[in-house]
Amino acid sequence: MPVEPTILTNTALATLRTCPRKYRNRYVLRLARKRRATPLRFGSAHHKGLELQVKMPGQSTETILAGVMAAYDTCPQWADPVEWTVERETLRQLLAGHFWRYSQDNLQFLAVELSFEIALVDPSTGRESRHFRLAGKIDAIVALMPDGRVAVLEYKTAGEDIGPSSDYWPRLRCDGQISLYVLAARALGHDAAAVIYDVTRKPTIRLRQNETPEAYSQRLCADIDARPDYYYQRREVPRLEDELAEFQLELWQQAQSLQESMRCDRWYRNVSKMTCGNCEFSELCFNNCRIDPNCPPSGFEFLPDAHPELSPSGESQ
Repeated sequence: MPVEPTILTNTALATLRTCPRKYRNRYVLRLARKRRATPLRFGSAHHKGLELQVKMPGQSTETILAGVMAAYDTCPQWADPVEWTVERETLRQLLAGHFWRYSQDNLQFLAVELSFEIALVDPSTGRESRHFRLAGKIDAIVALMPDGRVAVLEYKTAGEDIGPSSDYWPRLRCDGQISLYVLAARALGHDAAAVIYDVTRKPTIRLRQNETPEAYSQRLCADIDARPDYYYQRREVPRLEDELAEFQLELWQQAQSLQESMRCDRWYRNVSKMTCGNCEFSELCFNNCRIDPNCPPSGFEFLPDAHPELSPSGESQ
């Protein structure tokens, strides 16, 4: 009986490069923490707001924000009520600021939330892999007016400097996600040669002592109004044909390494401060826990789908 190919997304590939053991836990065993980390929750909600703005043309900012803020109506038992409210107000102000900042942009949307599944190809032979396929979800395909050049639009939230002279932008010249999405857009019939990165920086200002979340919200609104370039940057990152060819070689190399790990069920750990510091599985590794595939460790669960972000309601990867 034929075996279904393994799906590789940008996030899965990044996880594999970070630590093969982490990849096994997350994408082979489908293990995940029960509580979503704040950056992931916040980023998903921010992304939803930008998506609704495109899908609901003509609707007021208040209407769109209401569709996003509903997820924050009830504070979970595990969350601090004040922190939960501050997160909600931060999201509200960043979205409202984004809508204002780009209300007169030059983008014509051709497609939104475009899912793809394409072949992984051996660059040396042109043959498709029998073991792996590439998948993901593109935030949007846009035409840059007035010349009509086609590009992939990618939304991001960041906790670091995104100014023109920061290190954020040079890193994107080597980011494989750009190459993957350009190749996927072309496979879907869009002649894309670049990606527009639309980045929102999360605020560094914090709730002051004895300050209410509502007062914090107004202070953040004023700060966004005073220095929008600090919070919002949108830049074009091109992809040359030789860069795409090199990316395909790298993809094939990573897939071959993954196939070997899957074949012998050996997954080495990449242990360092950089890789373990934010890893949800670090305590399992540090305590040398053996994971029972029939019983997840305390605080974890087995996901029914290794790639929930590819579902119609999932955020893009």
